[in-house]
Amino acid sequence: MSEKFLIIGLGFLGNTIFQQVTKFSIKPFGTHKSDLDICNIESIEKKIDKIKPDCIINCAALTNLDQIESNPKNAYAINAYGAKNLAIVSLKKKIKLIHISTDSVFDGKIGSYKEEDLPNPINKYAKSKKMGEDLVKEISEKHVIVRTNFYGNNQDGKFLFNWIMKNLQQKIPITGFHDVIFNPLEIENLSSMIIELVHSNFFGTIHLSSNQPMSKYEFATTIARKLNYDTDLVRKGSIKEANFIAQRPLNTSLSNLLARKILKTLPLSLEDWLDTKFDKSAFSIT
Repeated sequence: MSEKFLIIGLGFLGNTIFQQVTKFSIKPFGTHKSDLDICNIESIEKKIDKIKPDCIINCAALTNLDQIESNPKNAYAINAYGAKNLAIVSLKKKIKLIHISTDSVFDGKIGSYKEEDLPNPINKYAKSKKMGEDLVKEISEKHVIVRTNFYGNNQDGKFLFNWIMKNLQQKIPITGFHDVIFNPLEIENLSSMIIELVHSNFFGTIHLSSNQPMSKYEFATTIARKLNYDTDLVRKGSIKEANFIAQRPLNTSLSNLLARKILKTLPLSLEDWLDTKFDKSAFSIT
């Protein structure tokens, strides 16, 4: 079992993995932009030499699709070439690298994508993530690429789940897209799978997702129904009516057959998580 994790990027996912790791006899280390620059190999090597981790988990990414579509330079620097730098150092130091990618590398035309299906990104964010995948595969001998999509209760009040909850609590109508399909994992569930992958002998690309694809409309209405909010607040709409800068793929659902075959951690459905894990009374609007 690995004894030291270095988590690059202590955002929502990175922080959650960090917290999950502390439940085991493992010493986690995490980095912010201020103390490690993944665009600089010397910065990476300095941190690696100091910590001497058994595994690197790369959660660093720029993800704002519309900002990236208008100004993609920094996204390529971090999502692609930053991943390349980590792959170079992990190869040199013979360290396992787990690189977090996205379901958005697919064009969304068919859904239920398997690991061997060919990505076809349709916006600049996804293209930068696809390039990051390709560079990691090309360089790193001991790598795992995780394609996923996640949700959860973010303590800073950010992201989709908190946006839905905030509006439902304040009785503000929201629109859920009926034509955008995904099968995200709850973030603690996902983190447990990633930690299990660290200790496994698996290398390559793997899809981590829930079992049941659903639309963004179904996602929002399920939250409302299970937590006893007014489901009429969730209005059915189409992404074709949204005024986004970046094009979005319609169906990025992922097949998780490989994950269910090799991992002991089972995917939790949205309904099960709301029933058994989420404490509505502790939820606060920020």
